[in-house]
Formats: sequence, structure tokens, C-alpha cells
Amino acid sequence: MQARQYPGGDHVDRVRQQWAAELPELDTTPLAVVARIGRARNYLDQGMDRLFEHYGLTRQSWDVLACLRRAGPPYRLTPTDLTSAVMRTSGTITHTLHRLEYAGLISRTSSDDDGRSVPVVLTTAGVELVETVAARHMDNERELLSPLDADEQATLAALLRKLLVGMESSPPLTRSGRTDRTVGWT
Repeated sequence: MQARQYPGGDHVDRVRQQWAAELPELDTTPLAVVARIGRARNYLDQGMDRLFEHYGLTRQSWDVLACLRRAGPPYRLTPTDLTSAVMRTSGTITHTLHRLEYAGLISRTSSDDDGRSVPVVLTTAGVELVETVAARHMDNERELLSPLDADEQATLAALLRKLLVGMESSPPLTRSGRTDRTVGWT
């Protein structure tokens, strides 16, 4: 995607200039961070989606597969654990699990401990795919972050960690107004 250049700054600078012209009393300081995080996320998602599509994956399916692989042998988690870990809705997880099972990358079998639970297990093909994609994914992320040098990336990581620690200590509200620890910022 060709990045659009704005004289004297980025798109967010232009938006803030427009607000300043229309509503000079409006303090748009939060936009400097929030809008940039949102726009950066969109660019990062597009860059990652291109890589994942090459392997027949989506961001959601990669997140599930990677989560199972990171769990270590026997690469097994419950759907509830996955929903919480990858911060997707249960409906999204259910749909993703169906697609991954159909592709032979996961299997689901009844739990020995709890007959109601159906743990998700990464298959041998799933393990092999994750191990193939993981290094390429990290290289892709490194490239996506290349406008920042190593020190700038470390500073940004520290600031984002501080922001997320504050956000994670108070889960977001759902549409119903209740807090929900399984749906939130990704």
C-alpha cells in the first residue's frame, strides 16, 4: 500500500489541523496517540495478512495456532483458554476452530477430566505449519517496524507495555456495559 504523504506530518496531523480550524476549542491531544495506534494497527494487520494469506491462514487462525504451539506439548488448550488468550469472541473462535479442524491443523476430542470440555489439540501438520511460518512472521514484523531503529522500538515497546498494564488492570466494557475479560484490545 502506498503511504500518503501529508505536508508537515502524517494523516493524524492533518486531522488535528482540520479540527483546530473547525473547532479551535476542541482539545485533540488524545488523537495524537489513539488515532496513530489505530492507524498503525491497520497497517500492521495488512502487512501480516499478506504473509498469512500465503499460507492459507487468517490473523485469527494464526493466533490460535501460535497460542497452541506456545503452550508446549501436548499443544492442548480448551476453547475458553483460547478465547481468553487471543482476545476474540467465542463465536469467532468457534468459526476459526471449525476451519482449522477441517484443514487438519487441529483436532478436538473429549476431555478425560471433564466430559463437557472439548480441548483443542495442535496436530502434527499444525505444529509443522507454525514452525514454518513463525520465523517468517517475525521477519515480516521486523520489516513492518523498520521505520524505527532498535532504540526507538525499545522505547515504544516500553510505553505500550505501560499503557497496556493500565488497560489490562481494568477490562473494557462490552456493548451491554458490563466488563468482559475475554473481549478487548488486541
